[in-house]
Amino acid sequence: MAANYTFGHEKYAAFDAAARTAFERLEALRGDFMNLIEADIAAYENYRAAVAMPKISPTEKAARKQAMAATLQQSTHVPERILNAAEDGLKAVLDLSAATNPNLAGDVASAAYFLEACARAASIQVFSNCAASDLPRCKAAADAVQRCQTLRETIHAAVLNMIQPHITV
Repeated sequence: MAANYTFGHEKYAAFDAAARTAFERLEALRGDFMNLIEADIAAYENYRAAVAMPKISPTEKAARKQAMAATLQQSTHVPERILNAAEDGLKAVLDLSAATNPNLAGDVASAAYFLEACARAASIQVFSNCAASDLPRCKAAADAVQRCQTLRETIHAAVLNMIQPHITV
């Protein structure tokens, strides 16, 4: 919203190109997030189907175990992609925080907090899906969350700097 209400306005002409670029990046990410929602639903449904497979004979048990492992990998890959998308979104919001209408600073901050929350929730899915069995993936997820938190903190400071001149006490 902040980008949309910044570009095309004469008063913020200096920010026009940066706001448009951020808007385009964030619009593309919105589509990515919508696709990731569907991918997450499908991954979970596949995992549930694997869990429901018969497990009476040794052959059935082996097939079920293999299907569960494969679907668990799929179920972990989707939140990893969500983490990446959230980080990309935070980078776009950071760029936007330096090129937006100061009256929309709250929207910039809200976007940053939302994207950080997406990253944190996705990391919990990664941790729960791979647990101790895949420590490098868990470490990568934890590192991504830390980067997202740092970006959000930087955006928060930029937003405060943006509105500080407009605050009269």
